[in-house]
Amino acid sequence: MSADGRYIVIDSATGEQLERSEYTPQQLEVQIKGLQRDVRAWTMRYDDLKRDRVKAAKHHPLYDEVEIAFRHWKAACNHKRSPYTADRFWLALPYLENKKYGLKLMLRAIEGAAFDAFEVTRKNGSKKRFDEWERIFKDAGTFEEFCNRAPHHDGDSRARRCLPVHGARDRPRELADGAAR
Repeated sequence: MSADGRYIVIDSATGEQLERSEYTPQQLEVQIKGLQRDVRAWTMRYDDLKRDRVKAAKHHPLYDEVEIAFRHWKAACNHKRSPYTADRFWLALPYLENKKYGLKLMLRAIEGAAFDAFEVTRKNGSKKRFDEWERIFKDAGTFEEFCNRAPHHDGDSRARRCLPVHGARDRPRELADGAAR
């Protein structure tokens, strides 16, 4: 520290003065207190926004429909203690709002996760299943993959795929053979 109370940075190998602080320790303490006050204020603003997001989720017109899918996931994938949260609502909402997907395919993706989830054995012998809500609704590709994992329905040949496939070899037999619908 210099005679005027400012910090000096010195190179330990050469003893050369590298830098001299423009602030005294008292000024630095005032700055730190101000920054801590700013952090507390931003934390309060963030918490307020988070509460607003929870309130917006609960008042959303599709909140109950996503909850239907969530309850189905809890039962089908054996996640009995998982809570339905606003974050989980916002994660699944785009799939419900999308005309290409909707509630029916959301339930189908959940069935796919329950039927054919990736599974590993832990060192203690227990099983870890990768059928989390967040994994199912991570992105469109993952969602469609879980849809395609769902078991086939014997009576309806159109239920074999989650989404329509445009290749003739992948179409149901009656459409591939040119039969009218």
